[in-house]
Amino acid sequence: MDWLWDMFGDVALLLFGPLVAWTAWEWRRHLDRAPAWVARGPQWAVRCWVAGFVLLGIGMGSSGVYGLTGLPEPWVVGFCRAVGPMLYLVVFWRLPHGARRRGDRRSPVSGTVEGTTGGGRDDDGSL
Repeated sequence: MDWLWDMFGDVALLLFGPLVAWTAWEWRRHLDRAPAWVARGPQWAVRCWVAGFVLLGIGMGSSGVYGLTGLPEPWVVGFCRAVGPMLYLVVFWRLPHGARRRGDRRSPVSGTVEGTTGGGRDDDGSL
């Protein structure tokens, strides 16, 4: 029964890895579809973020292939799986810190900040 769970994990990596890489590549081509907190940042941040997800997707898909075939993984697969999340985390950490240092403010999200009297709620405001 353990081999079934191992195979399920490898098949999931094989399916979701290319999906992650393809989605990130589409974000690079169409910045309006990328998450807003990344698209608002500088161009280097968007490129690093996309490259991190593409590398992560390639590493995931390759890991699924090598897991299903039983062959040992080459070092490139481990490199992609390690560098991808590192690029993502660098951008995730640098964007908010750099924005605070430059004095930028976050865009308003809640209804109260936007000017509604009820705080954005549909009910009478009671808890």
